[in-house]
Amino acid sequence: MLYALVRLVAGTALDWFYRDLAVEGAEQIPRSGPLLIAVNHPNQLIDALVVLRVAPRRVRPTGKATLFDNPVLGALLEWYGVVPLRRVRDEKSREPGAPANPRRNREAFRELVDTLADGGAVLIFPEGTSHHEPELAPLRTGLARVALQARIERQLRGLRIQPIGLIFERKWAPRTRILARVGAPLDLDEWCAANETAHEGEPAVELLTAEIDSRLRELTLNFATVQEAERVLGLARVLTGVFDAKVRSLGEGGPPLVDEARIARRIARIGARVQAVAPERVADFLGRLEAFRITLDVRGIPVTEVGIRPDVASGAWFGVRETLLIAATGPLAWWGRVNHWLPLTLAQMLARRTSRTPEDPAMHTILAGLVLVLLAYAAQTTLVAVLAGPLWATAYLLSLPLAATVDLRFRDRLDRAWDRARAYLLFRREPRLHDQLRAELRWLRDEALALEREGAAAGPGGGTA
Repeated sequence: MLYALVRLVAGTALDWFYRDLAVEGAEQIPRSGPLLIAVNHPNQLIDALVVLRVAPRRVRPTGKATLFDNPVLGALLEWYGVVPLRRVRDEKSREPGAPANPRRNREAFRELVDTLADGGAVLIFPEGTSHHEPELAPLRTGLARVALQARIERQLRGLRIQPIGLIFERKWAPRTRILARVGAPLDLDEWCAANETAHEGEPAVELLTAEIDSRLRELTLNFATVQEAERVLGLARVLTGVFDAKVRSLGEGGPPLVDEARIARRIARIGARVQAVAPERVADFLGRLEAFRITLDVRGIPVTEVGIRPDVASGAWFGVRETLLIAATGPLAWWGRVNHWLPLTLAQMLARRTSRTPEDPAMHTILAGLVLVLLAYAAQTTLVAVLAGPLWATAYLLSLPLAATVDLRFRDRLDRAWDRARAYLLFRREPRLHDQLRAELRWLRDEALALEREGAAAGPGGGTA
């Protein structure tokens, strides 16, 4: 019951802050048996909420011990059963100059091993801390130590390690997207059998940590510098729209984030090779791609709208459909807006004032929003109960979460509808511009595929394979 409630709250919080959570490979998560879940850590508490939403079973999270220093948050984490882990850097900050205590997590590890021995699932962030670096941080050895301790000291068999990579579109920005990529679980029994020469002690810990690192890197986006990340992701964002030729429904939105992540990986994998074998073509392609992007930005046209049909029939159907949808959904969305505007606005204001890093806004908004929304619900429901009785108060309370979700999704659709209407009217006025954009989009798509083929044919040294 408690887990179901926490999972519901986590899912609602994510739905209210982010626009979409896409999951790739969820069927690979074992539904039973001892499981260690290894996840990269780009976005503080949000990462744990995503895992709770994605995993089809109860998960016991771990968290840095310093989170428990906050009396309110610490009480909530302890109430839920989060296991605190003490990091070396935190110990040194408390006692400067003192050597790290190798037994600082002894009791925590024992508690985690007990959970695994009971067939439970444990969530660990092996990077050890949330960060904004463009690549996976060096992994701590704690996860490998817990896994091997469970196997050696408790003779636990059947333990699997489940890697999950989290990719955020813009983790600090409301109504953006999240992608959770689930990899194949690592069977510890099979891994130990294949690594008999290093199945105990530090060699085994280091080797297993390296294996987990490799699997997480396959599921995440990693770049040497922030500048490289911005360049590749910027290219991927435009190219995803270029490759996605079909016009998507307004309810569906633009191309999935999973497509953008795949294209980013393709660019990172073969970009240098393409540059080596065809530098002039690459320069021409990038120049035309940038000119295409600038034209769309100046005109206010999303790349996904270039393919729309600006004929009268399509425009008439669009107008009728969206008007009917507004009439049907607008009242419930308005109800959600009226009842949630004040607490959600205050939560965003508090988050802006208290955020210091890119990892802060989402977590601070969600935590503040949780408290303020619950207080607002209590005050509003009490007032309705006094004025209209408990039956109406109960109905009123039950309507609130759904109405808020409808309002947020309704606003997302209105934004996309406005983009499409603006593009439609522009292309009606300037059909020649529409033809030029469509022709340029086709050229960019064909040239990108041709360059990719050349890069794939080139060996690592730049010559042909």
